[in-house]
Amino acid sequence: LSHNTTGLASLTLIGPLSDAKSYIDAQWDSRDGNLGTLPPFMQDRIHDLEDNHQYGSAEYQAIDDVLTTYFTLRTAPAPDCFTDSKAGLNRDIYVGMQGASEFTMSGVLQSFNFTPRLNEIDVPVLLASGRFDTMRPSIVKTMQDQIKYVERKLLPHSGHLSMIDDAGLLNDVVADFLGRVEMAQREGGASKFVPTIWEEEDKVVALSIKWPVIAFTAMFAFVVGMAVGRSRKFKAGYAPIE
Repeated sequence: LSHNTTGLASLTLIGPLSDAKSYIDAQWDSRDGNLGTLPPFMQDRIHDLEDNHQYGSAEYQAIDDVLTTYFTLRTAPAPDCFTDSKAGLNRDIYVGMQGASEFTMSGVLQSFNFTPRLNEIDVPVLLASGRFDTMRPSIVKTMQDQIKYVERKLLPHSGHLSMIDDAGLLNDVVADFLGRVEMAQREGGASKFVPTIWEEEDKVVALSIKWPVIAFTAMFAFVVGMAVGRSRKFKAGYAPIE
């Protein structure tokens, strides 16, 4: 962070984080973490492979490849912009920064924490992340709470790469944000910026996604229950209702 922000009108941060430890802890959270909510067997296998430094094993790579389709890029097949970028990745630099593990941090970034300095940012900031992002909502919310002029948007279909998974929506959100930044500049600067409160809209989106799942689950349970009930023989004066 620098106090010299001459010429900088705003910041747009997609899938952001400001604290490495909190980032890893949030991923393994048993309630909201993308890793902490995996089946126990998968969690145990990841921990075992990491404890034994089996980062290059076929099993570790298979788990990483599968979870990439859940939490990083959910669009399939992956577009050229992703595959070309991945093919050109410098592994030495990446591992030096992140570490060999995809599920913890052990590189030079393992102890970084800029959260206490986020209040130094004096321009409007858009924080956007995916519903299935490795950057969990608690991480982005912590950043939001520390920034003066800020708004936060949750992209409903995205992993970490919202610019691919939710390209149209993200473009609209960024365009709307930049339009209000320009308006604030004309009216006197960042203090005139009016953030959009996306959280209420995001709750509606989340509920609209959950209700079909709940309804389907209830119907499935009802059908299975009826089938089991009809299959039982008459016992102790009980018979299935016809």
